[in-house]
Amino acid sequence: MSQMPSVLRRVGSVACVGLLLAGVLGGCAPKKAATTAASASPSAAVSTKYAQSATLSKNLASIDGVVGSIDGTMTIRSEAHTLSGSVALIGGNSHVRLAVDGTSPVTYAETVVAGHRYASPDDKLFIDRGTKPAGTGLAAMFAAADTGYDAGVGKVGGITAHQIVSAQDKVDVAPALGLDTGTFDQETTTLRIWADDSGNVLGFGASMSWRELLGGAYQVFATEVDIVFAATKPDAILAPKNPWAWKENRPDGIAFGYSTNSSDVGTTVQYIGSNVGKETLSQVTKDVVDKMKDTPSGTQSVAIDSEDAFWFTVDRSKEKDHIVVLVVVHETEEYEFIIYGAAADKAKVDAQALQVFSTIEFTR
Repeated sequence: MSQMPSVLRRVGSVACVGLLLAGVLGGCAPKKAATTAASASPSAAVSTKYAQSATLSKNLASIDGVVGSIDGTMTIRSEAHTLSGSVALIGGNSHVRLAVDGTSPVTYAETVVAGHRYASPDDKLFIDRGTKPAGTGLAAMFAAADTGYDAGVGKVGGITAHQIVSAQDKVDVAPALGLDTGTFDQETTTLRIWADDSGNVLGFGASMSWRELLGGAYQVFATEVDIVFAATKPDAILAPKNPWAWKENRPDGIAFGYSTNSSDVGTTVQYIGSNVGKETLSQVTKDVVDKMKDTPSGTQSVAIDSEDAFWFTVDRSKEKDHIVVLVVVHETEEYEFIIYGAAADKAKVDAQALQVFSTIEFTR
């Protein structure tokens, strides 16, 4: 769930406001979800030696050509949300699709081909994020798993399997699922491998928790997720066509995707950052609107990487163009994004601007 973008940054913070790396979606209503399918829980008190540890370790190191469905929950305070999606690994390439339920379901995806990473806010629009850091992919996660301790036999995804548990925080599952943990605090992760009596890998899962500063206050997240592999192999995983480019400014703590495709409507993206102290989003937005020489449209609300935001459009008479303006406040910083386009392409410019907004990440 950007780098989820964070362990499940994109997934967790999004579930709270109805945005999973997809800022144009509406809010999601709290929804009580069923607990994860696993019936056994990892506990040092009940763990015993796994008889097929060596075989399982060998199988994990060579695992390839697997596909499975995601089944899990994310709890934000007392609000539970269902996690679903899929994981595929074949020929060293991988694809992960992770969705969070709600009034407006949201989806995040990552495709890795030949060590190159492409991230998506919706499993449709992909952004070229460069080389996947070594040791953070699915294959590396499997190779790093502990195989010596059996936390008991349990049912998961309709099968009965041994739950082979790694030491807490030895393996960070989130990057393998395409999620970034850079802004998470007090993060913990426990990896579990689902195996049979002979040491064959049947699937994997994880228990994860963290806290994150949202809206000026820390919120606690807890996630349980399991993936059981299917009997069939996945199709070939290919690099997405026409991915967007990625712009990251670490000093400003902001990053976003933008189109470089000649087939897309022509736009220019500009952003301005400034410290606004304790000013509210409404106050900052009013200041931006008041500076406009032409009359803006009415403001519309949107969620940007877990923060509330407003956007509006302006037809500029002197410049004879059409612009879309986004205003968002993160911590004490105000960010103003302006998308410039031709007046004749209003609808297309608006649509592309919303796509840009859906990719925005705060990096601190």
